[in-house]
Formats: sequence, C-alpha cells, structure tokens
Amino acid sequence: MRRIIGIVSGKGGVGKTTITINLAAALMQFSKNVIAVDTDLRMSGLGLQLGMYNFPVTLNDVLKKETNLLEALYIHSSGLRIIPASLCIEDIDTSGLENIFKDPFLENSIVLVDTPPGLGKQMIEILQACNEIILVITPEFPAIADAMKLISAIEKTESRLLGIIVNKYRKGDPDQITIKEIEFACNLPIIGVISEDRHIRKSIFRRVPNVFLNPNSSSSIAFKKIAADLTGLIYNPPKVGFFKKFWRREK
Repeated sequence: MRRIIGIVSGKGGVGKTTITINLAAALMQFSKNVIAVDTDLRMSGLGLQLGMYNFPVTLNDVLKKETNLLEALYIHSSGLRIIPASLCIEDIDTSGLENIFKDPFLENSIVLVDTPPGLGKQMIEILQACNEIILVITPEFPAIADAMKLISAIEKTESRLLGIIVNKYRKGDPDQITIKEIEFACNLPIIGVISEDRHIRKSIFRRVPNVFLNPNSSSSIAFKKIAADLTGLIYNPPKVGFFKKFWRREK
C-alpha cells in the first residue's frame, strides 16, 4: 500500500524541508521504502539542502510528460532517495500530480511530499494528490493563524489530516505559544515536537540528515518517535547516562 503524505504549512520558514528530509531518514532506519518529493516548483530546496545541485531530469519534466518518475529519482550519499524539482523557475501545470503519484513504481512506498507554503491554486492541487497530511507549525501567532486557514482548505479535500508537528520549540521559553494552546487552537493532535537543536544547523551545513549525522540528538530522537508512530512501530529511545548528559550540556 502506498502512502502519499504531504508535509504542509501555512507560511514559509517553519522548516518543512528539514522535517521532510529527517522524517524520511527516520523512516529509512525502520526499513521503510521511502521517497522524498519536492513539489515546491518555484522555490525548490530539497536537493539543495542535501548538497545535490545537478538534476538533468526533475519532477517538472515528469509533470510535462517528458519522462517518468524513475528517471527523476536521485540517491543521496546517505541512501536517501529524492525526486527534486527544477532549480529553474517555470510555470508548470500540477493538475496531473495525483495521477503521477499512482505510478506503479511507488507501490508499497511512503512518499513524503515537501510542499510550497501558503494556499495558492498549485497548493490545492498538491493537497488533492496526497492521501495524508502533516501540518508543520512553529510556536508563533502568525504561523498558527496561517495554519488555521490551511486546515480549513484541507478539510475540503479527501486527504486525512494526521496532525501537527511543532518545530523549533524552545523548551522553558515563556515567550512562545504552548503545545496545549496550539492543539486547542487548531483542534488537531500534536504528533511530534522538534525542539531547537544546534545539531540541525550543523547537519544542514554538512548536507546530511541530522537523523544520520547525530542519531542520538534530541531532534533525531523526536523524528524517530514520529516515524514509529506513523508506521505503528515501537521505538525505545537510547538511555543517556548522567555523565553523557553533563558532557553534552558542557559542549
């Protein structure tokens, strides 16, 4: 059974691409057949964040019916498989995306769809092509206000809203919206909280998913928990002793 999961947000800058990459990496560690697809055709960044720049064939070409999905597939040095969008800005008809995701090549796969922010015509077509949706929010009023508008649009499609990932959460910081407030405002379950983690910045700089680069960091553990919940598996995080915790804090 294929699962087409859209990673969406009401505004830019909330970390959708980072979440798509690391959630894909976490699913790989549970031996899942996963592919990350960049559908942000104007501001594509999935490949760039992984240090991949040369794409002779992209999702754009597939949408133009010039090639197939397999030809647009690339494998990162970590083993992560992606289907990138073109780095060139061009107007592309995305109405055929739903049919593309029905390709037999994706049978028995989990496809994580990195989407553009906002709620334009293209975004609606992408939402309709996904059968499940995860909403990414940061604990700020603008992100939540835009998310509530997006939720309304998603509810008009046949896609199933799985819940919310709260990204860039600052533990102990009173100057942010709480997890409970986000859950209440959006009327959706919180399926994961990714705390601010300096390892994420380092992994982006090194062009490697943090789940692979720093597997025991707080964000990596959170991604693995989400991946386990999505697939009905049990994940037991590694126990960290007192001295290791102390050493991490000092570092």
